[in-house]
Amino acid sequence: MRARLRSIIGLILVALVISICFIPQVQTLLSLPDYQRLIVGETTTININLPSNIDNKIEMKVMNPSRSVFAYPEDPPVMVTRNGSSYQIVALKPGEASVKLKLMGYIPLKSIKIESVSPKRVVVGGHSIGVLLQSKGIMVVGFAPVLGKDGDRQYPARDQGIQIGDLIFKVNGKSITTETDLARTIDQEKDNELVVSIKRRDKNINLTVKPVYCSETQRRRIGLYVRDGVVGVGTLTFWDPDSSQYAALGHIIIDADTKQGINVLKGKIVSASIQTVKAARPGRPGEKIGIFNEKGNIEGNIIKNSYFGIYGKTNSEITNPLSRYVMEVGYSNQVKPGKAQIYTVVNGDTIEAFDIEIEKVYPERQNGKGMVIKVTDPRLLSLTGGIIQGMSGSPIIQNERIIGAVTHVFLNDPQRGYGIFMDNMLPELLDNKQTQKKVSTFDLH
Repeated sequence: MRARLRSIIGLILVALVISICFIPQVQTLLSLPDYQRLIVGETTTININLPSNIDNKIEMKVMNPSRSVFAYPEDPPVMVTRNGSSYQIVALKPGEASVKLKLMGYIPLKSIKIESVSPKRVVVGGHSIGVLLQSKGIMVVGFAPVLGKDGDRQYPARDQGIQIGDLIFKVNGKSITTETDLARTIDQEKDNELVVSIKRRDKNINLTVKPVYCSETQRRRIGLYVRDGVVGVGTLTFWDPDSSQYAALGHIIIDADTKQGINVLKGKIVSASIQTVKAARPGRPGEKIGIFNEKGNIEGNIIKNSYFGIYGKTNSEITNPLSRYVMEVGYSNQVKPGKAQIYTVVNGDTIEAFDIEIEKVYPERQNGKGMVIKVTDPRLLSLTGGIIQGMSGSPIIQNERIIGAVTHVFLNDPQRGYGIFMDNMLPELLDNKQTQKKVSTFDLH
């Protein structure tokens, strides 16, 4: 009898939970994010507005807060208070906690992980920079025919399995970092077979290639086009005064031919001056054209070429005449559709602010495309047609906070593009060991 009664009560509770879940207000609660970041002192409000007979059976509590050894046990990083039919979550101090929404005190409906972080301030970028990047090894970008004695075209490396996108880092045990290294090694080995060590995606492979004498160049060759680095113009996003570290571009540097990210051997950034602009049109990307100024105010190394931009350390302090004081960082939960600005250079080295509209916000995206933005500034549209190459990394400012950077353009609609959140860029800052590396200065061949 008791077992049957328990079964009936269980069925009633299940039916009650299912029926509650179909109430629109509860569906809204269940659709709340699983994770949210709050700045210390910030408050977020969750409105419930349920029927009174259900509203009284729901409660929200802070569970499993992370604690400092110096904090009292009753001092969690966040606090939840109820105000009528809504709950307010207040960030009190740095830390993490789970906020759980329960029915009748024990039936879980929703759990939200809350991270409370200290306010962060950085120097806003917008500066044009020259980027010089040398890869770890040389990348195969094409195959070049070797003309034999009879005029026949041969492809020794391709025939032995080398592919476009492979990274050659050793030949016969000798390190290869430039195109010249490869040519010199082939000359030295003469007619001997070469053991070519390559990196293909995440695998290291050794392939044997025999050079062929080229009647056209009168040298031994293996029939490859290779590249050992890239040079270009981009935009600085921010500079951290606490560590002298910078972030720029907002996306990874890829090889134009292979479409693969470049592993950094060494690199540097320098000041750049924009000389002219090629305006964008639908189907045709625009471009900033500039010259490098190695005597400018910006010089730093490149240590990381990540999915969310390039990172390194500068030799000296960086300032921004548009924003003479450090600016607070805004996170994805603070970004709203509406008016904003970008800082960028379109002439010389003068940083200017231009109006944009944030059309859509996708806080859950971690792919560098968290915002859809539209250029609305008449002057910028007349000069560039919208977003152009070299504008990547231009900081986005909303409500006096730096919230991210420009990353991509819509090819068929250059007025629009994507922006990355600061949430994605800040964690990429380097640890102390990496920042001890000396600034590299080198020439790319």
